[in-house]
Amino acid sequence: MSELKHGFGAAKMNKDADERTVPNGEYREALNVQIVTSDGSNVGTLQTLLGNSKINSSFQGTLSSQAKCVGSVANEANNKIYYFVSDNENYTDYIFEYTIDDSLIPIVVDKYRVDVTTSLNYGGNNNRIFAISTQGQPVSNNITNVRPGMSVVGNFLPNTNVTLANKIKIILMKYLGSDWEVYMDDFSDTNIFFGSSLSAIAGVGLTLHSDRVLNFDNANLVTGINVIDETIYWTDGNSEPKKININNLQTDQSGLYHTKFLVKDNYNNLITYASANTIDFRENPDYLKEEHLTVIKKSPLHPPTLLFSNTSDFRFNNGSASVLTSSMDTNFVDFNDDPLEIGSVVNVTFTTLPNYKVGDKILLRRYNDFEGSLEINDYEIIVELLEFVPGGNSATAKLKINFIAGDLPGHVVTNQGETFYSILKQEKPLYEFKFPRFAYRYKYQDDQYSCYSPFSEPAFLPGGFNYKPKDGYNMGMVNTLRSLYVMDFVPDQDTLPRDVVAVDIVYKESNSNNVYVVQTIEHGDSEWTARGSDVNTNAGNYARTKGALLITSEMVKAAVASNQLLRPWDNVPRTAKAQDMVGNRIVYANYKQNYNLN
Repeated sequence: MSELKHGFGAAKMNKDADERTVPNGEYREALNVQIVTSDGSNVGTLQTLLGNSKINSSFQGTLSSQAKCVGSVANEANNKIYYFVSDNENYTDYIFEYTIDDSLIPIVVDKYRVDVTTSLNYGGNNNRIFAISTQGQPVSNNITNVRPGMSVVGNFLPNTNVTLANKIKIILMKYLGSDWEVYMDDFSDTNIFFGSSLSAIAGVGLTLHSDRVLNFDNANLVTGINVIDETIYWTDGNSEPKKININNLQTDQSGLYHTKFLVKDNYNNLITYASANTIDFRENPDYLKEEHLTVIKKSPLHPPTLLFSNTSDFRFNNGSASVLTSSMDTNFVDFNDDPLEIGSVVNVTFTTLPNYKVGDKILLRRYNDFEGSLEINDYEIIVELLEFVPGGNSATAKLKINFIAGDLPGHVVTNQGETFYSILKQEKPLYEFKFPRFAYRYKYQDDQYSCYSPFSEPAFLPGGFNYKPKDGYNMGMVNTLRSLYVMDFVPDQDTLPRDVVAVDIVYKESNSNNVYVVQTIEHGDSEWTARGSDVNTNAGNYARTKGALLITSEMVKAAVASNQLLRPWDNVPRTAKAQDMVGNRIVYANYKQNYNLN
């Protein structure tokens, strides 16, 4: 009888073929086995896989008997497992990280309900305040899990029951040493809570609810999870898809306290907003919120405000000339009535105080017919301002001659010197034959960029009407813009997403789809904190905005990918049952998007 030899070198399961016709190297079915081959031979061995083992790790907190794992994922690159746990009895959701050294630690803790007992009496007009104990902890360590944004439920005097429907929320907490003084406000339209004189007294139990962050549910499994580097993406078909970068979290390993969200600048320094001894909406680290986790990110909704000027650095907007009286000793000519040489330095007095700066180039002439025009060709002298000392309504200055006409003889010689008129020499206009528009976008700390804001009006400042029939068009229809402020690109701190660390100012021309980054404004830069159009009545004003960037050249930093112009919004589904990574992208399936219009 012949010997049957059948190897499994192909390491392929074939359940389609009949068991009598399975090709050599394949197998019909295998359970808990793996094929191991030698590097130097094609001879393989069939080995049994190791079975599952029970995790004996524990953490410092306590899970109730109702706690349930609603999802898990293995991160094979780092030998870690992440467990998503819902504990409705403790009003807490968790994400745990398990490593091969049998360590189990919580990386995300969502405490969405807290029960407290008031510690001080408040009455009379103090009906917006109650107090809770700090439990002996300093201001930097709030272990109460009470935080701004929580809704208040409980009984206040006289016999008023506050429910979630009343929308009474915490807005501020002040540290008093042994107590936290908690301030509330009414977010309802009925003003029921403050319609009567309510009081909070010591020893009263209150229940505080916050919006869910992880939003796990024992009856609803997390159906899609992916791990990319240190970022976890997940979806459950019940709420919008979420993601979290583990490096941006601050979680106590006890699992007793709500996770905080860290926002750092490019130098890894924590960006600070809040005042000392207080906790409010500007807190950083901020208490983790759903807005920190959602895949979709907020984008700007308003265009930037533009402020034009046809002069350098917004000086001499009206084009008026300043009177200059030259020194009696020079008059810009020597004793032979010949013009001074280029490079000569003279001392002068401005009898009308101009808005000049050291380094400016100034045009001079002896007759005042500038007439507000900045396109000046008929001048006699160009000087550079070396020193400028204002004093009252006049100023003394030291000038260096850069150009002087050869027909200066014929000047008027008086005991007071000769009078000249001066005006700032202007640079070549910006975007002379272009219609530029500006917009901006947010940069988040995980290097994610928002969509563009709407683009601004064209930054175009036409010259004077100058129609010549011979040419057939208006010669004055050119851009005379020489300096430009882009403003109002940083909204108020209460509305700016907390993890926005920079703003890109972008630019495009009317006849091109190319978009360029003009400048990146990082948090803390002078342009970030500068006041915008609220300080200038000539520009429109979006309420509670700041940010101002002065543009004096056409220089740009880099081009942006052209497909970003076709991204007016981020098309992220409202909910999705399936999620996976395909071609270096997160994709969703079995999803829901858009809203019904009633």
